[in-house]
Amino acid sequence: MEREVRHGDGRLPQVEVRSYSLPLKVGNEFLGDLASGSEFRKVLRHERHRVDCRGEPPFGDDRTHEIEGDDLDEALREQASTTEGQVVEKAVDTFSRRFAGVLLRFLDTSEWRGTQRIVCGGGLMEGGVGAELIRRTRRHLREEGPAVDLRRLHHAPDEAGMIGWAFAARPETLGKGDAFVAVDIGGTNLRWGIVRIDRAAPATEAFTVIRHDKWCHADDAVDRETVVDRMAEGIRDMIEAAERAALRLCPLVGLSCPGVVCPDGRLASGGQNLPGDWSDGAFSLPREVAERIGTIAGQPPRVLVHNDAVIQALSELPHLRDVDRWAAVTLGTGLGNCSFDNRAR
Repeated sequence: MEREVRHGDGRLPQVEVRSYSLPLKVGNEFLGDLASGSEFRKVLRHERHRVDCRGEPPFGDDRTHEIEGDDLDEALREQASTTEGQVVEKAVDTFSRRFAGVLLRFLDTSEWRGTQRIVCGGGLMEGGVGAELIRRTRRHLREEGPAVDLRRLHHAPDEAGMIGWAFAARPETLGKGDAFVAVDIGGTNLRWGIVRIDRAAPATEAFTVIRHDKWCHADDAVDRETVVDRMAEGIRDMIEAAERAALRLCPLVGLSCPGVVCPDGRLASGGQNLPGDWSDGAFSLPREVAERIGTIAGQPPRVLVHNDAVIQALSELPHLRDVDRWAAVTLGTGLGNCSFDNRAR
């Protein structure tokens, strides 16, 4: 029997994690500062300010970061007939070229060399804007020559960051229940939910988020302890919901978190978008959560922590059996990155 999975493990049941959170720079800037969901909004804001129009500006008086994704999708569909559409089209074109350049930098590293497919997740990848970004970035990559496929995650980002734990945990652990609880910790939102296991379904449909909730901590002036308290409250809510539904939970709580995760569950770096100091050497996220949530079916659960980009990427694993080496990026508040080798089965 293989050893139990550890926090931030590089050897998982079905993959070897070649790398994650590579701190690559262009000059004095990290690549993550050049291509992320936040950076796309900066590009969009720049294009809004460039438009020479009389009357109401594109998207009215809304602040750029508050424009809904559905509104951007609608504008992009009408790009030839509206000023808003032309602004979004230009932002997508500018950002896709920048995104392709970032991916080329990753592909030039030893950790990513030989990558056959890149999957893209994160909030920016949703909707029509995400689809168009992928289409244009794929075209720019092909113009540069690397033989690499570029796709979006099949699952919505909110769900992928929880479903991925199905491929990070040991099968023996998952075999002890019909569902598990997972949390996706982001720089803007905190999400928690129940992932159901359907052992009779095809691998691509075996795991489904059946209940979830979200808190936008970026809207509030909160500290680290408040975030951990709210996280634990959400986990307890999911445990109680599973009990009411007579759903047998696995003794696992999976936490997906930005940054480099040490074997003891502490964060070495990368939590700068979270409230407070998450890399404080005295702070242990799994310990803090475990102390707050109590038991599952009378037993203390295993609280595991791994990088959020890794977990989100793993949700795609059933669709990646036709390649040996692959990578992923997540475009949210920041840019997450990771690369993998599939293990022989």
